[in-house]
Amino acid sequence: MSQLWNKPPSDFVRYVYHDVLMATQFSLHIEASAHDSNRVRAVAEEVFDEIKRLELLWSRFIEDSEISQINRLKFGETLVISPETHQCLEAALEAKRFTNGHFDVAYLSELSDEAKPPFVLFRRPCRVQSSAKSLKIDFGGIGKGFALDFTADILRNYGYSKALLCASASTILALEAPTAFSGWQVSVEYPDGEKTISLVNSAVSCSGISIRGQHIFDVHQQSFAATGERISIQAKTAALADAFSTAMMTMNDKQRERLVVVASGGF
Repeated sequence: MSQLWNKPPSDFVRYVYHDVLMATQFSLHIEASAHDSNRVRAVAEEVFDEIKRLELLWSRFIEDSEISQINRLKFGETLVISPETHQCLEAALEAKRFTNGHFDVAYLSELSDEAKPPFVLFRRPCRVQSSAKSLKIDFGGIGKGFALDFTADILRNYGYSKALLCASASTILALEAPTAFSGWQVSVEYPDGEKTISLVNSAVSCSGISIRGQHIFDVHQQSFAATGERISIQAKTAALADAFSTAMMTMNDKQRERLVVVASGGF
């Protein structure tokens, strides 16, 4: 999946920034005044800093990260967590519900009861309680998309609402359309070939095994997805698009068609 940028009018400049975070190259494309370069750069740095903070919260390779602490919870134990982690877990539960369990951040958990969820969320304060013998959470299929959604609010709060946020070319979030255009032109890979779509106030995500190999686990078949095709899907948020494209790698054609309807708002 690639991006075909619209050419901005002469009064505006398209600022582009990159940083490698969560083992992925993140990119920001922001339309703003040519006289705003220093401010736009500072805002971009704030966005990247926030993604770095989320990475520290969610890395399974950092002993005291929130995910590592969650994954050490015993049955019945509770941990107070950040609002961001709570929101991402909520988004993951929403994605699990929409995909009928094909997407599951807790797929590695050892359940105490097959009829009960592996964890329960609470508010005020935000906390998670383990309902599993061994709780294992992995944000690999939703974290990058959630990071785009979460940091998009930083751009909006500073008045930069005409922007595109990318986690490599796998998940892309478009805010408002650039001036004089109906949307951001994005080239997307579908099973029947590459297509250019106009993206505005929505997200698109692409999954496959051609780059990273077999890394998507099919919770129903208890094996890694082996399909070689690249799959893309649009959704209202980058988190859901990220999760949906992951789930579609383990679905049959009928299940994929249903999910496309769900993602388009036909719940």
